[in-house]
Amino acid sequence: MNMSTTTELIDSLISEMMQEIPLITASAVVDKDGLIIYSKFQDTDADDATIGVVTAVFDSFIARVRKDLGATQNFLNIMTVDAHKMMFTSAGENAIFTILADTGLSDNHLKVYGDHIGNKVKLILEGEPIDSSIPPIIKILAEHPLGRVPIGEYSSKFIILGDPMVGKTSLIRRYVDEKFAESYVSTIGVDITRKSLQVSEKCLVNLGIWDIGGQIQNMAPYRKRFYQGANFACIAFDITRRKTFESIDRWLKDISSSVDVSVPIALIATKMDLPDKKVTLEEISKKAESLNCPFILTSARTGNNIHDVFQYAVHKFLERV
Repeated sequence: MNMSTTTELIDSLISEMMQEIPLITASAVVDKDGLIIYSKFQDTDADDATIGVVTAVFDSFIARVRKDLGATQNFLNIMTVDAHKMMFTSAGENAIFTILADTGLSDNHLKVYGDHIGNKVKLILEGEPIDSSIPPIIKILAEHPLGRVPIGEYSSKFIILGDPMVGKTSLIRRYVDEKFAESYVSTIGVDITRKSLQVSEKCLVNLGIWDIGGQIQNMAPYRKRFYQGANFACIAFDITRRKTFESIDRWLKDISSSVDVSVPIALIATKMDLPDKKVTLEEISKKAESLNCPFILTSARTGNNIHDVFQYAVHKFLERV
């Protein structure tokens, strides 16, 4: 991906964020030496003095980031700077994504959007041709904050199910290992992967991700055991194979007949990077609305929106702690 395309994707991403949140004054992507890769101001007619003040805030703050967090790979921090709030977060190994906002904007909005966009900027800088649109699930997370973040270490069980070859294993591998494999090996039964998420300084969630095989008839006698104890369920379908979308109700019935309590779910469209799509966005939106659950469009190949699936799962888990 050339620099022009990279800049266009970052501009599209940040422009959408600033359109959704007018309280954001300015935003920038800088490298860890303080060089501004991209910047944007809410007021497109801002005068030189205003731009100079904002740039000075960025410069001084990035210097502090380099001093205090220079060796830290992943971070997100929010603080008040004069009459503004400043959010900064890692965007890969060598870049930092920053937001300057009015103090009226909640810390939760800054955290949710900062985390989402910082992760997407990382993918863009790595050359991935991602979809720069912000998924509706981000707005849900921003507008429905946790009443409190619990203190302690917790274990959560997250199950992912769907027809064979929809990309469940690839989705998990992309999230856990940040890798994508071209080859396909069918999951037989269940494969369990673990990842720990430091939600706050005093809250750690150990996420057990259960990749459940799609052979619904062959594995039916064992599936109830796999579902039991789940805190969150994701039903995945391949957007290039309509039959897998039509299987959603069957998988939902399978969960309902095997789990005693109501488990929060989300619909996950996979392989959004492929051109030959067989399901429309309108159909996905209507299906999710009928099930009273969110949906998200993903690609394991590019990493697009994969991070947000698991952020939402952890959020729903902590709501019930």
